[in-house]
Amino acid sequence: MSRTTDRNWWKDGVESGWVGRYEQEMIYYLESEFGVMTEDEKLCTVFASLFVKSGHVALPLDRTVTEWGEIVDLEKESIELLPENIDLNTLKSGNHVGKNGEMKPFILDDDSLSIRRYRELEKQVIDWIKDRSTGYSPPVITDLHRQQLDRLFPSTEDEIDWQKIAVAMSVIKPFLIISGGPGTGKTTTVAKILAMHLRLAERPLKIALAAPTGKAAGRMGEALMNQLQTLGLSDEELTRFPDEAKTVHRLLYGKEERGLLPSARREMLNYDLVIVDEASMIDLTLMNRLLRHVGENTKLIFLGDKDQLSSVEAGAVFSDLCQKKENGFTTDTANLLKQFDINGQLPEAVKSSLDDSIVYLTKSYRFGEDSGIGRLAQLVKSGSAEVERVEEIFNRFDELEHRLFSYDKEDLEFLSDHMNRKAEKLKELRSPESLMEFWKESAWLTLHRRGLDGSEYLNSMIENSLVRRHTVTAEHGWYHGRPIIVTRNDYNLGIFNGDMGVCMEENGAFWVYIESGSELKRVSPQRLLHIQPAYFLTVHKSQGSEFDHVHLLFPRQESQLLSRELLYTAITRSREKFTCHGNMEWISSGADRPLKRYTGLSKLVKTLG
Repeated sequence: MSRTTDRNWWKDGVESGWVGRYEQEMIYYLESEFGVMTEDEKLCTVFASLFVKSGHVALPLDRTVTEWGEIVDLEKESIELLPENIDLNTLKSGNHVGKNGEMKPFILDDDSLSIRRYRELEKQVIDWIKDRSTGYSPPVITDLHRQQLDRLFPSTEDEIDWQKIAVAMSVIKPFLIISGGPGTGKTTTVAKILAMHLRLAERPLKIALAAPTGKAAGRMGEALMNQLQTLGLSDEELTRFPDEAKTVHRLLYGKEERGLLPSARREMLNYDLVIVDEASMIDLTLMNRLLRHVGENTKLIFLGDKDQLSSVEAGAVFSDLCQKKENGFTTDTANLLKQFDINGQLPEAVKSSLDDSIVYLTKSYRFGEDSGIGRLAQLVKSGSAEVERVEEIFNRFDELEHRLFSYDKEDLEFLSDHMNRKAEKLKELRSPESLMEFWKESAWLTLHRRGLDGSEYLNSMIENSLVRRHTVTAEHGWYHGRPIIVTRNDYNLGIFNGDMGVCMEENGAFWVYIESGSELKRVSPQRLLHIQPAYFLTVHKSQGSEFDHVHLLFPRQESQLLSRELLYTAITRSREKFTCHGNMEWISSGADRPLKRYTGLSKLVKTLG
């Protein structure tokens, strides 16, 4: 039964904005180059673009058109105007659609439609992994290797220490992925990897530390330096380590081609070792840009948490790569590891060259059995957060708190009162460091950016309240203590998307201090073109950060964005306390909704031998 209406999906999409200028121009161009498209071809082409904007790489043709609309979060009224069925045969005969390897704008395989550029990027990632994971000669393990590893891990416990395995793997593998949840010791592992390579090297090493955002890079550099101090390194040894972590964008700056024509030679990253933290946040395009500039003699190590949210942009590279269910290695790699005198029986369970380069850190040192945050995060991650179990954990642990929240007048006044009380305390803080630390103590996280329950509206509401109550004295929108987040890279200023900052009054003038990498940059507010207030952050924007107390503010209505990965990410941002505002039952329904990223990379990974 077809839907009847005076309006059609194209007209509605253009007028209501979900068919944007980019999609309109794309259709006009394709029709001018390849001929008039059928309605079904136009619909699939538009949704292939919308899926990329929503973080996907492929349009799943085995899902209904209605499901497409729900996945990209269209309004219900717009979804009702979509056709119930489409004829996929028209895609196969379309002039702008080809098969893998064909030079057509779109690529069609059995059950998905992709923009060719993204399909090629996925293929290039797989090709790089194939080249890097095979055909190399592992080093000969000597007494020096064993001595230095035992020096870093003096324990003689019988159980396998996966941190120790990861350090040993960094010696024998040219490419390594280390995945672990909060508190599993990723920073400790990196510190020991650096110490191991420093002590084994016959010459000073060139090392780069990086992360996708300035916020994550700053946290990586700070945490790593603190950890290195505990390893008993000499002052001379400490001087050999990088003094900061960079954003991946900054790492690549100056290495990539500029202009209309490609350069005669490709600039490679001149490092012996590159370590990238928070790798789950790296999208497909940025991952490809990084891999293209990693030289043959450079070791590359990714760290992240495969269970966290994927990148905001298209792709889910880290989670697509981490498909093996548990630790296990090929027989050859297991035999090499045994030469380090590793305790315990190493599992030999994989055949893939990629799986053989992945280590999971499984022991949590922050969240034990007596941690409510850890227990809740584990329930959500495992998809076993039934309502009764969630309620039992909240009732049992004081570090977990639940408040009803319905966005009525009383609830919104509660938010305003809370933020006004916090803003009052800002007057006593007169250094940028103290202001930054103040805003790191707690965070309010939302699912949405737009709408009446989104971070943009709530931030605007709070700032209006602060001015109306005379809690702050604003000048052109700026006032002492104002927290902000950068929303776009600015290479001229050296600040990047996701960097956090705070406004400070100095001698009658306002300056903004932005934490980018490991430094606070002093910038005039007039030079900041792409920033937003940061009283409320989306869960996506909170990645790479940790706070003493996290408040998760559920939306007015249950959303498809409320996924297992989003909940897990929000919960694990908290160190000491987690408060859920809204319907607690949505924790259960969200945990039962694993986030699905439609990509071609997950299939390509399965082809690796």
